[in-house]
Amino acid sequence: MLQTYNNIRIKNKITILIIVVATISILFANMESNLKKIYAQEEVSSSSSIEVTAKLVDNEYRWIGSNNSTNPTLNITSGVDHQINIKSVKGDPEEHELIIEGTSASGDEGEELIASDHVKDGSSTTINFNPSDVENNNYQSLQYFCEYHQDTMRGKVQIN
Repeated sequence: MLQTYNNIRIKNKITILIIVVATISILFANMESNLKKIYAQEEVSSSSSIEVTAKLVDNEYRWIGSNNSTNPTLNITSGVDHQINIKSVKGDPEEHELIIEGTSASGDEGEELIASDHVKDGSSTTINFNPSDVENNNYQSLQYFCEYHQDTMRGKVQIN
């Protein structure tokens, strides 16, 4: 009788162990599936949008950011596609072109990395920029400026 009781206890323990192992396996399988969904969502949303508008401020042209800052630093995340929207104010007869340039550690003249189309009189254009496309070139700094108003329409590009 005692041996039958011990056999039943052993069978119950084995059954419980099987249930625990199966439950843990199901949990890990669901966690992997959820991680795949999260990763896929991150890939879909791995782009960012930045907006600058060419405006006449105190008789000089400036880039104005979406938060109303003048010649703002463009904070760009490494490995992320960025859409940079360049706008002109309606009625502005001047042309503007945004250029992003990389400067080497030696201080040589900068290398043009990307340039927008021209904007004027309320028009707009967009450029796509991913810093991972230029990170291997070891630029000391990146900056942006207007082709036609280089002294007053100039700012830094910060890669995070």
